[in-house]
Amino acid sequence: MPDITAVPCPPTSAAEGRKDIRKEYVHLGRSEMVLLTSWWQREDGEFSLTARWPAPAVGLGYDQRMLTQTVRQSGLTLAHAAYGAPLSDHTVLNYFDFTVAPGFEVPADAPCDLAVEVTVKNAKTRGSRVISLDMDFRIFRDGRMAARAESEFGWLSTRVYRRLRGEHFEVDWNGWPLPDPVEPRTVGRSAPVDVVLSAGDHPRHWQLRNDVDNAVLYDHPVDHVPGLALMEAAHQAANAALYPVRFEPTTVTSAFERYAEFDRPCWIEAEVLPATPGETSVLVTATQDGETVFRSRLGGPCG
Repeated sequence: MPDITAVPCPPTSAAEGRKDIRKEYVHLGRSEMVLLTSWWQREDGEFSLTARWPAPAVGLGYDQRMLTQTVRQSGLTLAHAAYGAPLSDHTVLNYFDFTVAPGFEVPADAPCDLAVEVTVKNAKTRGSRVISLDMDFRIFRDGRMAARAESEFGWLSTRVYRRLRGEHFEVDWNGWPLPDPVEPRTVGRSAPVDVVLSAGDHPRHWQLRNDVDNAVLYDHPVDHVPGLALMEAAHQAANAALYPVRFEPTTVTSAFERYAEFDRPCWIEAEVLPATPGETSVLVTATQDGETVFRSRLGGPCG
């Protein structure tokens, strides 16, 4: 897991070194979902960005979706702006692990400014084309580290991606059945539109629901279930498995094994694992057509 201890936030760079965030770099259609506000390069492989998060829903210390979106947007921005990844290429998320400082909170009544420091640990190229970036992300609030993440982004040309996706390269956007959501409070959310789980046929078992009105996860049409939607499903499943006990995941590991398709049911299952006293660990697995598409393990204080 990414280590969150004893990493200072570098001093802020001069304003003239900053660059604006282009909406197309973060692959979003809605400007209000662009969380980043600027970026600049410190040295080879070292970058700084700034971000602003909206106030979380009542009762939440912070919204995990803002954290995962910040990492996603940071990785994409640097890939396109600093490493020349073509905007026409298709992004592949291989893994995504993060650690959050216990008790981390943001203001409940106003937006919150954060600093993001990124180290590109390994940049793989084929010829002059970047094909993957292995990155370390550190997110700071008021000079103190709030979260740390590690992830690997990859890129495929449209020709290769089209061949890989076959009949699933194009989808009937929002043409799939939308099952009813579970009660929002059982999954740590406040509104039905934010719920990505529908009741399954036995305890700790749910069907993934892809509600395109959930603008945080489904900003624009795509050909498969977004990786961040699967991570949100894991977060909600872990909360539901432990409800009504409050769960604060502080360590999360996630691995993406196959694409999850919109046109067939995707099943989410949670297993509560043995853990040290005062801690809880939950393994969440997503399957489709009997095959695993995604795994996530979430750990942290529970009580």
